[in-house]
Amino acid sequence: MSKSVFKVAIVKRGKEGLWREYWINGESKGTAEAAPSGLGCIEIVEAASADEAVKAVQRMHPDCTVMLAGGEHRAA
Repeated sequence: MSKSVFKVAIVKRGKEGLWREYWINGESKGTAEAAPSGLGCIEIVEAASADEAVKAVQRMHPDCTVMLAGGEHRAA
């Protein structure tokens, strides 16, 4: 099976709404906490599917919310 590269967002729990707001609308609400570096980060993962990529990152960061970098949430 071929693999693809996925951008997976690792977001601090409770900050998912701010993360989506920043990346979808480019708004940070004027606080440093709402800037991407204060909310989480993005990991590049090679996997056979988006679900596999999300699950792999979730295992590495079980205390965070993991979603595709485009904002689509996939529970692992």
